[in-house]
Amino acid sequence: MASHCSPDARCTYTTHWVATKLRWGLAVDKAERQALRELAVGCGQETVEYEPAGSHRPV
Repeated sequence: MASHCSPDARCTYTTHWVATKLRWGLAVDKAERQALRELAVGCGQETVEYEPAGSHRPV
């Protein structure tokens, strides 16, 4: 992610990144975890909302 992005855009991007990982049950390695921590600096308490993949039931 470009360093010139606004803090709001950076925090939203990071929140979506984490939600995608959680939704699909994807692992995070040390390098990615560190990148996420660096992106999250200054974001405050963000709420990550997600629905696990495959949890939708046909109506």
